[in-house]
Formats: sequence, C-alpha cells, structure tokens
Amino acid sequence: MRALVTGANGLLGQKIVEVFKRESEYELLSCDLVGNNNDGQTLDITDHQKVMDVVGSYKPSLIINAAAFTNVDLAETEKETAYKINATAVGYLADAANVFNAKLVHISTDYVFDGKKGEYSEESLPEPISYYGKTKLAGENLVKSKLTDYAIIRTQVLYGFGRNVKKNFVIWVVEQLTRREKIRVVDDQVGNPTLADELAFAILKVCEKKATGLYHVSGFETISRYEFASKIADVFGLDFSLVKKVKSDELAQPAKRPQNSSFICLKAQTELGINMPPVSDSLYQMKQQMKLVQNGSLRDRHA
Repeated sequence: MRALVTGANGLLGQKIVEVFKRESEYELLSCDLVGNNNDGQTLDITDHQKVMDVVGSYKPSLIINAAAFTNVDLAETEKETAYKINATAVGYLADAANVFNAKLVHISTDYVFDGKKGEYSEESLPEPISYYGKTKLAGENLVKSKLTDYAIIRTQVLYGFGRNVKKNFVIWVVEQLTRREKIRVVDDQVGNPTLADELAFAILKVCEKKATGLYHVSGFETISRYEFASKIADVFGLDFSLVKKVKSDELAQPAKRPQNSSFICLKAQTELGINMPPVSDSLYQMKQQMKLVQNGSLRDRHA
C-alpha cells in the first residue's frame, strides 16, 4: 500500500509521516512545496499538471492532504492565494485521486462555523465568518463534488512540537512566559485543543478502517484560550500571573474568529474508536518531546 502526504513539512504533516512510518504498513511519499524534511518530493499542489504527474508516477492508493494556507488574518488580504491553496488545489488533488483510483483524506477546520452556539456535529450547517473559513469550506465542497471515496476530517486548535514549524498557541505561550513577558489571551473564544500527534493517530485509524464521509476529530475538552493558557502554564511550570484576560474585540484582529466552535466528536468515537486524552495529559506529552530534543535524544529526528 502506498500513501502520498502533502504538507509534509508542517506540524501535522510531520506527525502523519512519523505515525504512518511507525504504526502502518504504508509505503510513504512525503510532499511539500520546498525543502522537504522527510526525504520526499517537492510538490506545488496549486500546479494541476504537477499534481497529476506526481500522483500518476507514484500511484498511491491513499492521498492525505495536510497542506493549507492557515494564516487566518492574512487570508483576508491574500485572498487569491488562500483560495488557490485551500480550495482550487484541493480540487486538483481530488481530480488526481479520481483519475488514479486513490482515496483522498482531507483536513479541514472548525472555522467553517460561525461559532454562535458551539457543540457542532457533522450535521451542523457551516456558516464561515472569515475568508479563511470560506476557502476551507470551498475545499470541502470540491472534494464532495468530485469523489465518493474520501474522508474529510475537521479539527481545531491544533498544537504540538515539530521541526521548523509555524508557531502555534502552546509554543507561543511557553516562549513568552519563559521570557517572563506579559501576554494577553482571550477568554471568549472557546474550542477543543488538539495535539497534532493524537490527530495523526486518528487519521491513521480513519485510513485503516477505510472510513468515508465527514468526521469531527479534536480534543474532547471544551475550554477557552485563557483556560488553555492556564493549563499550559501549569504543565510547563510557568507563571500564569503574566497572562492577562481580554476579549476578542480588544485584539482588533483582521479576521473574525468563531467564539464557540466546539465539536461533538461522537461519530469518530463510536464508529472509529477515536478517544483523545485530557488536555493536561497531551500537554505533558508535548513537554516530554521538547525535553528530549533539548537533551539531544531526538537530535536526528528534530534537527
């Protein structure tokens, strides 16, 4: 069995590659735009012909799309680029999956919802309030319109430790508090923090069980960003008094965020046996990874 992973340099992409190499029988081709960290293939997924060439040459039975334009604020001004990566390119991957008879597993987001009520299930009606959310929903719709053998996995508040990855919320909080710098964190944005390692395992389960359709997969604890920061400070032994509670309006971010985008993950739990640990346990796992790297134990893997 062969699997092709796009966005392999990103946090989730790295975790998918690690988990599949360690836990599955899949032969992997890891792909990213530049400087692949996993000895893989350079691939610009916005180039239709290149996508067809790479997929046609490798002939995977499975394509996992972890590539995305994830800068929510920048998407408000870089609309063409955001749409090209999050929607148009997803359609290209779906085309290739269709032509070469591969299953497509596509990663999406809670930002397809407006966040007015929370506890969203797979049956809830998407109502994105940011351009980023609109592009991700468009990508979902392209997958559904072009394929029958697909799985769309929506997740949220993704965090973890990886090589040369974009700074996520946990890394930012740890870095700032370690330097004893005061930070402002909102208490009116609520969601389900999700450790990238756990999500990668969940994606493997989806693939092994040949699941199709839409799944919500995230951490099970629903907490505000401020509460999340409190747990981070506690696990990492940092001074939480440096964290100031604020409202979203005070940050004046260019893109609107859903205030409560929490998920109901019952479908993934009952159909696939996907269960996530408490946030504090996942944070401790991340802390141990960081400690091992600092001690040199994982130098080869994280250099």
